[in-house]
Amino acid sequence: MTVDMLDTGVILVSMGDTEMRAYTLDFSERADSERVKSGLTELLYRIGEICGVDYSGKSCLVEALPAKSGCLLVISVRPVRRRRVYRIKRPITRDVCIFSSADPLLDYLQRCSGRIAGYTVYRYNGEYALIPEVYSASALAELSEYGRLLSVSPIAAARIEEFGEAVLQRRHRRLPSSAAI
Repeated sequence: MTVDMLDTGVILVSMGDTEMRAYTLDFSERADSERVKSGLTELLYRIGEICGVDYSGKSCLVEALPAKSGCLLVISVRPVRRRRVYRIKRPITRDVCIFSSADPLLDYLQRCSGRIAGYTVYRYNGEYALIPEVYSASALAELSEYGRLLSVSPIAAARIEEFGEAVLQRRHRRLPSSAAI
């Protein structure tokens, strides 16, 4: 067995059949993977002693190139980087109901407008957009019967408010806070 340190973290090992049997390295399909793994681990520690490589906090990539009378191993040793942790936050959305024409909007306002405490209706891109302030799930269900109910980002809702023409507005009356009393 010959061991050559090619570069920092790259080791080249050439082995004969006797060394492969000593470390139970058999790379055929019928080989027991646990025995090969334990033999490879033992070999890596032996190579670490020879080359003076400490494997703690590092990962190894071992490439085995079989030959007629043994094999050639290329071992790459790299430090393990901490994996980044990504957190997915719940998206913040606002509900907007889009009416294709004034008729379904007027039908909704005539029959069900009292169920939403406050809203503003905008004329935007040839359609009417109703943005509710305070609402319940049942009020949203009724809205979906008259128009297309969309959950949009706050940016899209702000775009409607900025570039749309406010046609109708009903403010939610808030009761005075009991903290002031």
